[in-house]
Amino acid sequence: MMQSDYLKALVILIFLSFLSSLVYANDAQEVKPAAQSMTLRSVLEAVLSQHPDVALSRIDTAIVATDEVSLETLLDPVLSGRLAFSDDRSPIASDFQPKKSQFAGISGQYLKPLASGASFSAAIDYSRNSQSFASPFAAQLAKINPAYRGGLSLGYRIPLLRGADRPEYNQALLAIKEDIQVSRLQRQLIARGLSLQTLAVFFNLAADASSLQLAQAAVERANRLFEYQGFRARFGLIEDADKKQVEALLAARDLELQQAKARLRKDQVSLNRLMLREIDTSISVSISDWMTPDSVPKLTTMTDVAMAKRPEFKILDAQFKAAESRLHIAQNSEKMQLDVVAEVGTQSLESKAVDGVSKSLDAQDRFVGLSLELSDTAGRYAARANIRKAELNKQRIQAQRKQFVEQVRDELATAITTLETGVAVLAVSKRRADAEKKKYQSEMKRYREGRSDTATVVQFEGDLQRAVLEATLQQQALLYADKQFAWAKGVMLEELGLKDWALDEAGQSVP
Repeated sequence: MMQSDYLKALVILIFLSFLSSLVYANDAQEVKPAAQSMTLRSVLEAVLSQHPDVALSRIDTAIVATDEVSLETLLDPVLSGRLAFSDDRSPIASDFQPKKSQFAGISGQYLKPLASGASFSAAIDYSRNSQSFASPFAAQLAKINPAYRGGLSLGYRIPLLRGADRPEYNQALLAIKEDIQVSRLQRQLIARGLSLQTLAVFFNLAADASSLQLAQAAVERANRLFEYQGFRARFGLIEDADKKQVEALLAARDLELQQAKARLRKDQVSLNRLMLREIDTSISVSISDWMTPDSVPKLTTMTDVAMAKRPEFKILDAQFKAAESRLHIAQNSEKMQLDVVAEVGTQSLESKAVDGVSKSLDAQDRFVGLSLELSDTAGRYAARANIRKAELNKQRIQAQRKQFVEQVRDELATAITTLETGVAVLAVSKRRADAEKKKYQSEMKRYREGRSDTATVVQFEGDLQRAVLEATLQQQALLYADKQFAWAKGVMLEELGLKDWALDEAGQSVP
């Protein structure tokens, strides 16, 4: 008896746990969050602020900027020093030759290249030289022994041909600055590429949502027709063939509904991944408040706008300036070396160490010199090859610009043609959808009165579904073409209020 009571209690507990699980499941379904509705601006903002391609472009810009720092080393001053000691004991052929010589000296040099192409140098040296002779008479002939020497010299070199204005620094600096600007502008290209990709997925999702709504409406119409047939079947007014036609219509509409759900789910995943979100995040988009364009501007005017706004043209301009700077560097290497060198210095020779230092600053023993140095490389084949390469690079950039102008004109022409034809097609599509709706409603009235057959109603329902779907998608296609037109002009992000993604005057991007 106790065992049976135990089994009953166990069964009751299992049943209660089952009911609680159902309650929790229903609660979980009830609290399931609704799909988040996002605008095109908010979607683009999320994509551009989080996508790794944008972060990589910032790193690339920082890498290119290090070249400017490296170039500054060309103007870094160079310090050098030397400390020497020698003890020379050589065999002698004459008593007048020193049998032993000891030397100790220290010297230093400072060299500073200047941006003008000139260079300044300063050198200082101090030494002690002691000699020993085998003959006392020879030792007396040595006026100062040991001898302390000191010297200070200044030099200034001015290149007249090769190296004038130091193009390997000044022109290279200009080229690197343009390279940095190109790298920064590449961020705009990445943003434009991501925005076009996002735009396509966004409108696909909007079209999927519209297709899903129309598919649901078509299923409801098919169900109403099926229910009406069931009502008439009770009175024997429906043949089996009519019933099969409606069942086939309902099956077709159910298939279209499932296909619409599948497309919607696929594009939801694509848009979520562009924003680096989980794929199961519920999302919806809306373009119902957007206005279709009333008029289409001229191609020539819009080409000028695109050339002023699109970063591709700015990149080509910066690349052309960099190519010009590198051409100047190559042309400089072909010139001969002709430098003017000016030197001035003081010297001392004393028997005391202190005097050797102090007298080295005295202008009594001094030297002043001015020289003209000339050198050249025979053939100059490498220099001429570099010049030719730089000239061809400039020509290539000019050809790329012409090519890209035509490409932009093609993009704008396609968008303008789509807008021009789309407005007319949309108007006709709406009229057809209204006509098909009235035709279907009229035929359904005749069907209820027994003056039409099922095949005609099914056909008219299909005509209505296609007409409504075509009009809806045509309107969305026109809105999509309008946004593509803004993208081709280079103003889509600006029109959406995302101006931060256009570089400021300093070439910096705010996000």
